[in-house]
Amino acid sequence: MTIRFCLNRPREFQKGYLNAIIDCGYLHNRWVQTALEYVPEHLFDQRTDFLFTSTATSDACRVARDLCRTREIILVSERILPSENVRDETNPKARYFIYAVLHEIAHALRAHKSPLLDALKIEEYEAQEEEADELAMKWFNDHVVKRNNIHLLPITKGEIKEAQEKNQEVMTRLWKGI
Repeated sequence: MTIRFCLNRPREFQKGYLNAIIDCGYLHNRWVQTALEYVPEHLFDQRTDFLFTSTATSDACRVARDLCRTREIILVSERILPSENVRDETNPKARYFIYAVLHEIAHALRAHKSPLLDALKIEEYEAQEEEADELAMKWFNDHVVKRNNIHLLPITKGEIKEAQEKNQEVMTRLWKGI
């Protein structure tokens, strides 16, 4: 068995009381950090610890037990990570990635329950998803207004739906081995 060590080091990021370890690979860590800039700082008035990880640089990974006890863990699918030719936040892939990260942060900050582990009813699950969607869109669009960049437009429900449908197609093809 050959053991390879990745030379990438996780990136640590702090914003107010937010402390995040970002371990999605050298090319993708910056996109998670960019997404974190969209979250209003006042939401981190209390210490909040996150770990963002993906398997973009390996076939599989294990999250250390100590990190699980002390952090909200957000797993990022490789299929939504912006490719290396995505240069800025105006790119649709970057925009959807940022939105998806914000959506998961909303779940964490609102202490939403797990649909699988907490036996949520469908109505409860849908209400949580709607709240996370609304918060992610609000944070995204508030950040766009604050940046005042004519090239960075607000994100829309239609844009999100289109990206989700494309990613669903990719996932379905992967499951079917196509």
